[in-house]
Amino acid sequence: MVAPEAAGRRRIYLLRVAEERVSRSAQGVLFIRAQLASLGVVDDTLAREFLPTNARRPLSWLQLPGLWRLARRSSGPYLAVRTIFFDRFVEQAIATGTRQVVILAAGYDSRSWRFARPGVSFFEVDRRATQADKRRRAPAGGPVYVPADVTDERLVELLADAGLRADEPTAYVVEGLVVYLDERDVADLLARLFECCPVGSRLAVSFEDGFEDRPLTRRLMTAYYRGRETYRFRLRREDAPTFVSAAGWAVEEVAPAVDLAPTSLHDTRLSGANVRSGPFFVVATRPEHGAPG
Repeated sequence: MVAPEAAGRRRIYLLRVAEERVSRSAQGVLFIRAQLASLGVVDDTLAREFLPTNARRPLSWLQLPGLWRLARRSSGPYLAVRTIFFDRFVEQAIATGTRQVVILAAGYDSRSWRFARPGVSFFEVDRRATQADKRRRAPAGGPVYVPADVTDERLVELLADAGLRADEPTAYVVEGLVVYLDERDVADLLARLFECCPVGSRLAVSFEDGFEDRPLTRRLMTAYYRGRETYRFRLRREDAPTFVSAAGWAVEEVAPAVDLAPTSLHDTRLSGANVRSGPFFVVATRPEHGAPG
């Protein structure tokens, strides 16, 4: 058995190593999102701009007749549904008066540009290397960058130092993140976000209900990421309300991606494409009363 002190030192070491590397998963999602944008499936005109120069030629090849159909396979349809879902979450939060949006493990997210509104502040939390790579190609404006690991115990303090107001309702975007964390870290993150926001704040999280429907993909991704960004956390859909509410949040919606696909992909080139049954999204609010259980 590894001593707690040794486990703690190993975790700090791994975080420091990860801090020095650009996230491969974030780059992969960016490439697929740029392809989806080129096909008109999602509205993300900045995705191509965030791509490294050497990735833009392969993207142009995938727009050739016939090759674009590759977007109907693997993760393309799911990532389209996920992008559209979180776009709507941010858009609705701003429309109902939210003036702060925090995007956790933001990667190459472009919502702080696409949904920029007077008086609305965006904050992006991510590891330093990924943020630095993004900022080299990002246009002017955009978010307040908060270089930090999402599991950092100082996360709330770092956000406050960056200008996040504790008395202003906030919308938290936790997209494509928790699958890479341990269960304890996910629970701690949700509780930490709950504790630092006022009544009326909103939370949207993407979860995975098992990996059985993508065994080959999972093995290939594990080999590709070489243990750095492997899948660690799964949550059964029926357990999601209890898990999220244990951190204090009031769950409003549990939405399986496969159920959203017909509407989200309707009248696009991905209409009718298969979407995996495992992923789902949870939307919750900060109630007037309540505390982590």
